[in-house]
Amino acid sequence: MNEVKLFALHDRVIVSSSGGWKRTSSATVVSEPEPVQTLQGPEFYYWVSFDEPQETIDGDDAYYKAQVLSRYLDRDLFDHTKI
Repeated sequence: MNEVKLFALHDRVIVSSSGGWKRTSSATVVSEPEPVQTLQGPEFYYWVSFDEPQETIDGDDAYYKAQVLSRYLDRDLFDHTKI
């Protein structure tokens, strides 16, 4: 069973391209976790708001916001306030 990743509202995250996106990107968590049962066990969906619009690997429209499984999210440790 995979370790379930938990994030808080407004956490900064990195969204992995492994989740069906053309590239890895930065985003902000904009929802509470939504539990879901997957083939790999319990997990959570989070709505995230991308820093820049993102395309899926299929080349669909640009997405500003998406629901992403927690396995495709990692905490963004970069301090964006110092840019």
